[in-house]
Amino acid sequence: MKDLLIDIYMDTTCPWCRMGTKSMLAALKQLPQDTKAIVRWHAFQINPGIRPEGEDYRQVMIGKLGGVPQFEVRKKQYQEYGDHYGIKFKMDLVKYTPNTTLSHQLIAITPENMQERLIQQIYTAYFENGIDIGDIDELVKIANTIGIPNDAELKTRLSQGEGIEKVELGQRNAEKLGIRGVPYFVINEKIRLSGLQSPEELIKVLSGTHENITD
Repeated sequence: MKDLLIDIYMDTTCPWCRMGTKSMLAALKQLPQDTKAIVRWHAFQINPGIRPEGEDYRQVMIGKLGGVPQFEVRKKQYQEYGDHYGIKFKMDLVKYTPNTTLSHQLIAITPENMQERLIQQIYTAYFENGIDIGDIDELVKIANTIGIPNDAELKTRLSQGEGIEKVELGQRNAEKLGIRGVPYFVINEKIRLSGLQSPEELIKVLSGTHENITD
């Protein structure tokens, strides 16, 4: 058995992260059967200064990109790249840029074997249904869809800040690594890949890493 350790730095409102993580997970499935891939998820906030209640998505994006034309171009890019990667983006439904701290807390306190499914559900909720994933009640509903019960207890845990230490640790590690954008991948704590990569590109890197691993 040969192990690969994959550290993924991502944000829950990042379209490129949604595509990039799908690409990485698809690549991992194509590795030899004797490979065991361990994926660790790390929080990174692309908009750390967003107010806790969230802000208007359109205004945030226009401010970041420099104008309405640039914003419209970027939305088309999301759609085009999404089509290529088999992912739906319904950006006209997205009204809020949430502060993503709570969503990262939820990921942090979720059992590791359920984290991938939770992340995909959060992406679907935000990018396809326009759900405000900065809203604690909405996050609890999303957690319910993957089988995490006890709404009241979960809401209390999030409200009391459970998981925030892991979120902050992810941010500190990202800073140490010099990460400025996501998705960002670290393979076996040595090889670093930044930005959206195709499954084919990732397979080449992962296969080379796999061949250099000794049992």
